[in-house]
Amino acid sequence: MKLLTNNPAFLNYNKKNIEVDYRETDYLGILKIARDYVHENYRLLTHPLYGSVKPNETIYRSVVLVKDDSTDTDSVILLASAIETFEKFKGNKKTPLWIDRVKEDFSVIDHDLITNAIERIIK
Repeated sequence: MKLLTNNPAFLNYNKKNIEVDYRETDYLGILKIARDYVHENYRLLTHPLYGSVKPNETIYRSVVLVKDDSTDTDSVILLASAIETFEKFKGNKKTPLWIDRVKEDFSVIDHDLITNAIERIIK
């Protein structure tokens, strides 16, 4: 399993069978890298737009993928839709330049949602 993230809270994440791919990029960058992985026969295990925070409001995004034998059409469609949704929201209102306290809150939200998803996946 691969955890693709731009959330520094995962820098020291050490969970068996989880490879952390940390990237210093923005939300859209993570979606595009995930799309590249899907085109290399990875399949999404988490939805790219999980949570209730709008894509143009948060700076962190994490996605869990698994290597597959072929290109997963559902993952391709989900990521294309997620990128389109992000661009629509970003066109309406750019992501604010958040203060550190708010960034930390978004980091905690992303970390909690993904670690809970991983726990459900590996059960």
